Parts: sequence; C-alpha cells; structure tokens
Amino acid sequence: MTDSVYAPRSSRAPRPRPTLAAGLALVLAALVAGCGGKSPVPEAPEPRRPPEVAGNDDQKKVPDDCAPITDEGQEPPVSYKERSVVEAKNLAEEGFAMLRQAENPKLPVPEREKMVVEAVDRFITALLADPYNVHATYNLAAAYARIGREQCSVNMLDRLTGLHRLASLHDEVEDKLDRLLGRGRYRNDLDPDFQELRDDERFREVIKKFRK
Repeated sequence: MTDSVYAPRSSRAPRPRPTLAAGLALVLAALVAGCGGKSPVPEAPEPRRPPEVAGNDDQKKVPDDCAPITDEGQEPPVSYKERSVVEAKNLAEEGFAMLRQAENPKLPVPEREKMVVEAVDRFITALLADPYNVHATYNLAAAYARIGREQCSVNMLDRLTGLHRLASLHDEVEDKLDRLLGRGRYRNDLDPDFQELRDDERFREVIKKFRK
C-alpha cells in the first residue's frame, strides 16, 4: 500500500487471514487495459479461511481466486466526460484509509478483516466511477495480495502496466512502482503487502512489463 508507514517486518503483527463468511462477492468493474482499452475488474472472491472455520457445504460457493487476464472482451476507451474523477478519488482515499486502519494490531482481528473487505469494495466502486484511477488500481492489488488472492493482485498490477503507457498517468504510476519496489522516496522500503507474492513467477512477469 502506498504512503503507509510500516514497522520492520519482524516487529509487525501477523496479518489477519480474513474469515468472513460473506467475503468479497462484489460487483464487476471496468478498468483500463493496454493503451486505452478496458476490461472488467474480476469479481472479488471471499477471503480464504482456515479449514477449521470453513463454512458448511450449503454456503454460497465463491471462486478461490481470480482467473488470469486475457485480451478477449476488451471494451472501447472511456472518455473523460464519462468518468467521475472526483468521486473515484474520494472513494480510493476512503479505501486507502481503511487499509491503513486494518494494520493496527490493537484492533480485534474480525474488525481488521472487515476493514480490508470494505476497502476492496471502495476500490472496486472507485474503478466503476473512473477506470483510470491509479490509486485505486494499485491499492486494490495491495489489498488482494494482503488476503492471499495472488492472481487477483497480479491482474490489477497488470492493468497498471496499461496505465503506465499513458503519458498523463505515467508519473503517478511510477510513484506506485517506487512504493512497490522500494525505489526513490521509498528506497529500501518495499511494500510489505506484496511480500508473499514477490517470488511468484506471475508477479515477476508483470514487473518485467513495466520495463518495456
């Protein structure tokens, strides 16, 4: 997550593994892909739960993770007039604040889990309002990584590569990359939300795309 102050990994409390039965079955959103195209943000699956607290078979079945992105089904670019830029900015900031609050080890685990779920909801709604919102795109990737939805997280980072190719958004995406990779003003301070994903081949392949 960007602009967040983290304690050293060894001193940070373990991240909660969400156990909410309702989970993250949220709406689909449209997000930019490539140089101006857009494709749906994948539906958010429920957080993983350990076997001992898993729900019974009668509960709604939700995908364990997102499917990889494909080039099929892309839609035309969204014009500026069709975007609700200010609304998206406000929603993204609300989601970001929730992610930061969810890092507080003094809060009960269920409350922290609920904050992450609500943050994901805000980010997806922000992208419905403005598919070009970089802040929502990056932090949705961070939230997915935090709850162990690796492919969902990789998909959002991959969408960020499309925004990176847009001249008007290039610098903003570069700042997010600095946070992700511990560069620039975040030197030697890798975003810990992605720690468990860094040695994943899918993650490494997306990072390579930003260098092209």
